[in-house]
Amino acid sequence: MRSKVIPIFIIAISFVFAINPHLIGAMFGNESCTAFPNQCDSGSGGGDSDGLYKPQSTVTIGQLVIEGGTYFLKSSRDMDQFLSLVEFSEMSGPDYLSLKTAIDAAIKNMEEAQKAYLRLIILAACTTYNQEIISRLIEFDFSTFQNNNGLIPSIFEKVEMFLSCGNVRGVYKEFYFSTFRILEELRTIKKDVDSNILPDISTLWRINQTFSEVKLFGQYVAEVFYSIK
Repeated sequence: MRSKVIPIFIIAISFVFAINPHLIGAMFGNESCTAFPNQCDSGSGGGDSDGLYKPQSTVTIGQLVIEGGTYFLKSSRDMDQFLSLVEFSEMSGPDYLSLKTAIDAAIKNMEEAQKAYLRLIILAACTTYNQEIISRLIEFDFSTFQNNNGLIPSIFEKVEMFLSCGNVRGVYKEFYFSTFRILEELRTIKKDVDSNILPDISTLWRINQTFSEVKLFGQYVAEVFYSIK
């Protein structure tokens, strides 16, 4: 049975992310570039009207973190718009044209995020670690940090799993593989919408949760790196 109603808990921070790509980097894995020598960049050059980095010559890990985060959070914003349209459909009926536009945009931006994260993985794989930063990560008191900042244990534990052993490349792979999970769910939703069917409510709950978990994972990574600066 298809449901027309979905209670939406849209994370307000996603709208903040959409404002400034450099703030996005600061919220979604930024400063992780310090784990590699000379790989942080302000992202001030090579941008377009959207503020997205467009490679002209040499791209850095820091720029790719910003690029991937920008597209990921644009996709999340598109999904929030889709969910608001589903909610509004209870009063006005489904606007399938607007729903299709929103889900198509979410898919397109997530595909771009996936491309950026693949480039990030490749670049990180052939770049040596900054051993001073890696040592700080290994010595970091993750448990105290989590308790003092009230971070969600199930998500922060995954951050700790990677960073407590200095596996920053693993964090980038986690970003990359999360795009596959989300794209699979987005494309499932698109099939329904293209057939003028509202997706099942459980599908919408699941993808909303997935977006939220990945965004918090990226934020917690950034918080750890900012704390060891």
